[in-house]
Amino acid sequence: MTNYDITPRQVASRLGRTKEVINSKGPQITVETCPFCHGGQHHDKWTFAIHAEKGIYNCMRGTCGASGSYRQLLQHLGLAANYELRPEKPPRKQYKKPETKPEPPDSPQMAQVVKYFSARKISRETLAKYKVGADAKGNVVMPYYENGNLVMVKFRPSHKPKEGERKGWREKDGKPVFWGMDLCVPDLPLVICEGEVDLLSMVEADVPNVVSLPSGTEDLTCVELCWDWLQQFTRYYIWTDSDEPGIKCRDKLIKRLGAGKCMIVHCKRKDANEVLYYDGIEAVRNCIKQAQPVPMAGLTSLASLPEYDPGSDVLITSGIKRLDEALGGGFRAGEVTVWTGVNSSGKSTLLGQVMLAAVNERHKVMAYSGELPARLFRYWIDRQAAGPAYLERAPRADGKGESVRIKPDALKLIREWYQDYFYLYDTNGASAEKTLFEVMEYAVQRYNVRVIMLDNLMTILSQGNDYYQRQSEFVGRCLNFAKLYDVHIHVVAHPRKVERGQRIEKSDVMGSGDITNRADNVLGVHRMSGKEKLETNADNMLMVFKNRYNGVQDIEINLKFDDFAKRMNMTNMNLDWDYDWVKLLGKTPVEQTQILDEWDAIGTEIDVE
Repeated sequence: MTNYDITPRQVASRLGRTKEVINSKGPQITVETCPFCHGGQHHDKWTFAIHAEKGIYNCMRGTCGASGSYRQLLQHLGLAANYELRPEKPPRKQYKKPETKPEPPDSPQMAQVVKYFSARKISRETLAKYKVGADAKGNVVMPYYENGNLVMVKFRPSHKPKEGERKGWREKDGKPVFWGMDLCVPDLPLVICEGEVDLLSMVEADVPNVVSLPSGTEDLTCVELCWDWLQQFTRYYIWTDSDEPGIKCRDKLIKRLGAGKCMIVHCKRKDANEVLYYDGIEAVRNCIKQAQPVPMAGLTSLASLPEYDPGSDVLITSGIKRLDEALGGGFRAGEVTVWTGVNSSGKSTLLGQVMLAAVNERHKVMAYSGELPARLFRYWIDRQAAGPAYLERAPRADGKGESVRIKPDALKLIREWYQDYFYLYDTNGASAEKTLFEVMEYAVQRYNVRVIMLDNLMTILSQGNDYYQRQSEFVGRCLNFAKLYDVHIHVVAHPRKVERGQRIEKSDVMGSGDITNRADNVLGVHRMSGKEKLETNADNMLMVFKNRYNGVQDIEINLKFDDFAKRMNMTNMNLDWDYDWVKLLGKTPVEQTQILDEWDAIGTEIDVE
């Protein structure tokens, strides 16, 4: 069978409850309800089967009898063959097996560790269950296991840290998975807490299926690394500290795992260990029992809302200084920007730069390009990232003129730079209308994507009598998605036909006026005519038609265009700027890896309370 990025088992799970058996025909996955007949008038169940190895499906109801190839099933369900987003190559990060060997259980160092935890009302038996040990200096050793294999070791002092002393650290290059995952079973809900001491406190109270975060509250790489393992559980109990970092971490986990599957654990104490220490075992259990579902968005008391600090907004700069100033610092998470302009006006060029500027700030991005094939899209991005200094002209292989190429050394470093930060949703020519939001949700939850580019509406939505209405509804869905997941979405909408050389206006955006009314920002791109070029010394014009944040609008920004590097910038600015990948030039492979690791760790701290 052909390898698809969405497997038969993944398709089956999307259709509902499943059963799997292995018979003479190989693995057979039976789905509770047939997606073709839906069980008929008698609502028959367990009649629809997908044969994983043979790559076929069939319904066993006589009046239905739907059957065909796996590809046909994907087409019927509106799924592209390459549904799942994946990096172009395996993840760059290579994890190493830890080398730390704990001291013997009867050593003085271990006695020191036992004494430390005993003061926190955690028993030797609980420490033994999780193989907590001690190193030669008496520090606590916490081994992390995945499928029975030791993958990471963390440490913390077995005393109250002094000012300036590290609260926690880990052995270099370990794999940051959840602590305690090997002791969990999928039949029970999963409890996720902030730190190892919280986990041990819950285990002391006989709470089952508990795991803790490996890297504090900021870094949730463990969600990505353990994604498939997490999918075994139908419900998650989130118990983070009650301070501000803990609450932010809780909210991030809920967004990644899905609000419908999460329960929030509230307590009057700071964390689980304080509950155990001051209130006892039963109080720990009651906190779990009294967990509440994630509140649904809706009616709330205005006075109960938290204070809004404009300085706390996540700003994603565009790379165009005047545009960032007009927008009040850049594009904001939770908003939607609509771009418009006639064909070849420069919309896609500018959006490519916007995505690269986001990557340069270490925001993960996803792009959908309905007009450019994947290989050409990547070539344009690579070319823009390189800039004129790292491009060269070379004869075409067929002898028909020249082509522009990225210098090989630069190209390698560029792709290392945006590896795991730039994702492309390529539909291979199929319609994206049915699957796009599912893919966006997957990208946000699994890879923590923060910026999404959708180029353009015409290639996403199929034509029909209600086409304009569906455009408006689509932008509305984008707004809801952006607010729900705290991301920024760029949407390209073509204008109505305008006379050659005429500047577009906000009212020229094709479709219902609801598109521009709903959007947070509306930007237009105009390509200068010959006369305009002479008068302005510019090639393109960027227009700010709408900006909901500060009301600044009707701004016109003249831009120069470098056809060689496919870059734009203000007329008084250089077009040969460098992105951060240039910092890798001249470095040894080891130094390059260190720099990439530093970039990956931006905003990440290991802080064990």
